[in-house]
This record gives sequence, C-alpha cells and structure tokens, in this order.
Amino acid sequence: MSLLDWQTHFSQALLLPDAPELCRLPALQGIEGKRIALYEELLFNTVLDTFQSIYPYTYRLLSREGEREADWVALAEQYRRAYPNQSYKLMGAVCAFPEFLAEQDGLISKYPFLPDLALYEWLEMVVLNLPDASQAIHLPGAVPVPENWADYAPAWNPATQLRQLDYHVPEILELFNQEAAGRELLDSGDIQKKPVDILIYRDPNTMEARFFCLNGLTARLLQLSSEANVSYEAAIAQLQQDLPALRDIPTDVMIQQSGGLFQMCLQNGMLLGSVRL
Repeated sequence: MSLLDWQTHFSQALLLPDAPELCRLPALQGIEGKRIALYEELLFNTVLDTFQSIYPYTYRLLSREGEREADWVALAEQYRRAYPNQSYKLMGAVCAFPEFLAEQDGLISKYPFLPDLALYEWLEMVVLNLPDASQAIHLPGAVPVPENWADYAPAWNPATQLRQLDYHVPEILELFNQEAAGRELLDSGDIQKKPVDILIYRDPNTMEARFFCLNGLTARLLQLSSEANVSYEAAIAQLQQDLPALRDIPTDVMIQQSGGLFQMCLQNGMLLGSVRL
C-alpha cells in the first residue's frame, strides 16, 4: 500500500465514531489503539469547535451558557453516532444537526423551537459559503422602468435561502441579549409558534449573513421571480393567477406596488440587478 493510499484509508477511518472499530481496519493494523484513540479525540474536539462556531445560540441554550458543558458534549457525541460523518469538510460533519435535534423528543418537549433555531444558524453558514453570481447582469444595481418589465428578469443574489419557519427565530435570538427576563423565557421554553417566511442571504458589500422577514405574498413573488428566464412582468402575472384575491387588481397597480419591493431588495443586496431576456 502506497503512502497516499494509507493516508486516504486512515482519514476515512477517522470518520468512524469508535476507536475500537478503527483498530480493526486493515489500513490501521499495527498502530496502538491508544494512539488511534488520541487521533479520534483530536478530531472530535475539532468537531465540537465547529458545532459551537456554526450553532452558537443553540450551544448557549443547551449548555446553559457553558455551565452544563458536559450535557452539550454528550449531545454532540450522540449526534456523531446517529449521523456518522460522510465528509472531510467540517461543515459536513455537523450539517444534519437540525434534523437530529428534531428527533430528540425530550429536548423538543422543553424547547419546541429548537429545530428552527438550529436550522436558521445552519442556513447562515450555508449562504456564507455559496458561490457568487456567475450570470451576466445587464443592468447592474438597477430595476428597469415598468415599461420594460417584460424584457428583463431579476438577477437575484445567489447566496440566499428562503424558508418558512414555525417560530420567529430573529425574535428568539433577541432574547439571548436581554437581561434575566429573556433568559428565563428561553429556559422555560414557553415561546409560542409564530410562523414566518424568512430570507437569509449574504450581503454582497459586507459579506455578512443578513435576513429579512417577509409576508406570504412577498415570499411567493420572490419565489416566482427567482425562476430561470421569468421576467418581472411574468412573475407579477403568475402571482395574480396563484392568488385569486389579486386578480381584480389592475396590472399597472400591481407593478407599481411591486416596484417598491424590488427596489427595497436592490438597496439591501438581495437583488443585484436585472438580466435582459
């Protein structure tokens, strides 16, 4: 076996959750179990750091601001066994954490908002790692005049994630920064459902993750206008077809009202410009 093959097998073996399993692999024959266990411990500690980096508020909640660190470590170990790592990227090692939390009945009974909180934190990391726009933008930083809406399509920021959450996570995050009352409310888990459509995206100027809470109508318009080769005008027309309550509104009125929305998206970096069809 070449050195490269051995290194490949060894790195794959370290993805397994148990040192005893590692010792039985052919590539690791002859290596002391305690040395393998040391490698495994180092890898797990790195994964723990990744957990706290990607899910800082989930960590603060479940570790009680670090006072119950052992509970957090035990949960991370439980996750690692339930969802063995299939990726060499540290992000990949923790990507299924929101799904894992949704399966933990004991935690969900106390913190029903927990999966949404973790999903929001994960999506922030996702948008920070998505690629930049690759398409040619014919009207950078601009929305065409309404008379030309049939000839142009929105060029949306590709580093975005649109989700509907059962809990208003941005309001929950604010509780972490409040005094004792906010902490008590978090610890009690007595937070009511408040569904929200939320757009999480990477600001093209600051390269930071940002969010906008949207109503259902706005979220649907963004979905329609994000489809390939759909003009501004076609997106408005489809929105009126989808929602009977809008069908009696004149098209020019809909365009005028939608124009303000597109301009707001442009100013905040969600929309990058327009593409000629």
